[in-house]
Amino acid sequence: MTAVSPHPANPSPASQPVTDSPRLELMIGGAVIALFFIIFLGWAAFAPLDAGAFAQGQVSISGNRQAVQHREGGIVSALHVAEGDRVQQGQVLIELSTGELAATERGVAGQVVSLLAQRARMVAERDRLPAVATPPEFATLIPEDRPLANEAMRLQRLQFAARRSGRSTETGVLGQRIGQLDQQRAGLERQIASNVEQRRLIEEELDGIRELAAKGFAPQNRVRALERTAAALDGELGSLRAQVASTGEAVGQTRLEMLGVSTKMNEDVADQLRQAEVALNELRPKLVELRSQMALSRIRAPATGQVVGLTVFTVGGVIAPGQVLMDVVPDNASQVIVASIKPTDVDNLRLGQSTEVKFPGLRDRSTPILHGTVERISPDSFTDEKTGQSHYRAEVVISPAELRKLGASARHIRPGMPVEVVVLLRKRTALQYLVEPLVRSLWRTGSEE
Repeated sequence: MTAVSPHPANPSPASQPVTDSPRLELMIGGAVIALFFIIFLGWAAFAPLDAGAFAQGQVSISGNRQAVQHREGGIVSALHVAEGDRVQQGQVLIELSTGELAATERGVAGQVVSLLAQRARMVAERDRLPAVATPPEFATLIPEDRPLANEAMRLQRLQFAARRSGRSTETGVLGQRIGQLDQQRAGLERQIASNVEQRRLIEEELDGIRELAAKGFAPQNRVRALERTAAALDGELGSLRAQVASTGEAVGQTRLEMLGVSTKMNEDVADQLRQAEVALNELRPKLVELRSQMALSRIRAPATGQVVGLTVFTVGGVIAPGQVLMDVVPDNASQVIVASIKPTDVDNLRLGQSTEVKFPGLRDRSTPILHGTVERISPDSFTDEKTGQSHYRAEVVISPAELRKLGASARHIRPGMPVEVVVLLRKRTALQYLVEPLVRSLWRTGSEE
């Protein structure tokens, strides 16, 4: 009898062990995905991904370029610079036509110089000086006034000599008259003395004749003749004494006349001096103002540097009051980057924040990204007239050490060159970056009624 085995020789597939179940595959796949998310979240929680604000900017000058303007405007008579020229501080850039202003200035300058020369001549006359001294103001005259001064002094010295000669002649005539009167008086006094002596002799003779006539030894007509002679001498003496008195009075009047000439001259000189001082006090400020306007007609460079933004190109062209004619970029001004920050980013902007700066204008592909620092933030926003968009201005400074990373390309950095700036606003992780939109949406949803 044949024994039958309890197990068949070839078992069915259903009876084999389970080695490739789909459940196991799902478990393994889920474990891999979970592990990936755990690793990703762990990385995102610690991986730094700082928040930054992108901004466009340009290279500018610290303290801004210096604008060249004219207060009153005018017509261009000479143009001495071109775009890009280097200029020195005080160098004449543009000259404006002065026209009537120059003629007025020359006229007033001539009057002032003439008055100064007149005053010097009057002082010499007042103080009885032998010559007219050159006014001390002439030492500081501008070259254009020196010919006027030389001519004015020549005329005043001629006038001084003529007036002194005329005064000497007048006083000389009066002195001669006094001398003649003195001589006349001396002659009269000698004649009086002679007549007095004759009168004394006649009186003595008359006394003797009278005694003889009384005794009958002399005729009476002789006595009468001597008496008539004595009376005539007395009358002549009276006339001579009257002439002496008249001559003395004439001498006194002549001396008073001489004194009057001197006094009148002093009074005239003093009056002319006062008038000259008044005129000088009126004309000097006017001359200063005219020369100030003349100086303003020569527009000068406010600093040593380079001319940029020239807007005047034609001699004879008209410039408006206050018009910006050009800018001068100072040599000693440091370059900064002025970036336009969006109003939505300015809340997180702080002084001293780090920035990343790139110069797209430098064509070198190996140009590195430089690091800078925010040094200044505008207190208010600015509006672009072309786009109408608002922005804040931030000044970014790059250290010399960073600029040296550019190598030879650093020499090509110029004001106005475009710059791309990323301001590192705050520290954050990649996870915070991912959940920020969700948190912001939830905040907005929760704030709605």
